[in-house]
Amino acid sequence: MSGRGLEDLIEQNETDLGFLSAYGGGETPEELHQLISHLITGDMEISIVDEGVQFTLKNPQLPLVKSDLNRRGFLNGKLDVEGVEVVITDFGPEQRRFIERLAEFIQNE
Repeated sequence: MSGRGLEDLIEQNETDLGFLSAYGGGETPEELHQLISHLITGDMEISIVDEGVQFTLKNPQLPLVKSDLNRRGFLNGKLDVEGVEVVITDFGPEQRRFIERLAEFIQNE
């Protein structure tokens, strides 16, 4: 019985999992900033931080709940009466929907 060694499995996973980047993850803070800057609108503010991109929107009536900030790709989320602040660490479908939802809200306000 021939088994596969740990090195073989690690090597396979390094080459076979590249498609996952299409779902977000692995971007540098600078790449995240570029991706997100095309989506922001109105009073949305972004800045590069060590972990990713700091996203801030001051508005007391945002259509968000705290669980919106507890998903993969978000860090240090804070939602209060002043607005939302969160670090975006990955850019995938959830982060895109989050920003697009807030942009739509601002446009319809």
